This record gives sequence, structure tokens and C-alpha cells, in this order.
Amino acid sequence: MTMNLEKTVNIIAIVLLLGLSLAALMVMQKTTESNVVTTQATVHHANKESLVAKEVRLLSLDVKSLQKDVAEIKKRTKRKNKGWKRPQGK
Repeated sequence: MTMNLEKTVNIIAIVLLLGLSLAALMVMQKTTESNVVTTQATVHHANKESLVAKEVRLLSLDVKSLQKDVAEIKKRTKRKNKGWKRPQGK
């Protein structure tokens, strides 16, 4: 009788260990899938940020170029207007 009880306990223990192993594998798989999704989202976000940074740099260069153009236009108009007198009252 003790031999049958011992075998039954061993079988139950083995089944429980296999069940725990299976549960652990499932949890690890879901964790891995979640990590992959998180990594993909992070990469996508980083790419968007780098595109935004590039656009900001390009816009900054455009603004600097426009500032130089405006400064040049101001210089030219000052030179042309030196000989002219402004009408009084304006």
C-alpha cells in the first residue's frame, strides 16, 4: 500500500512540476513579446524625435538665412535713403 501511495505522490509531484514549468514558459514568452513591442515602440519614437530634430535644425538654418537677407536689405535701403529727406509731419 505504501508503494502505491508513494508512486501516486511522485506522479502528482511530477505533474505539478510540469504544470509549473509550462506556466513559467508561458509567462516568459508573454514577457518577451511585451519587451519586443516596447522596443519597437521606443525605436519608432526615437525615429520620430530624430526627424523632428532634423526639421528644427533645418528651420533654424532657414531663419538664420532670412535674418542675413533682412540685414542685407536694411543696409541697402539705408544707403539709398541717405540722400532723401523724409517729408515733414510723417
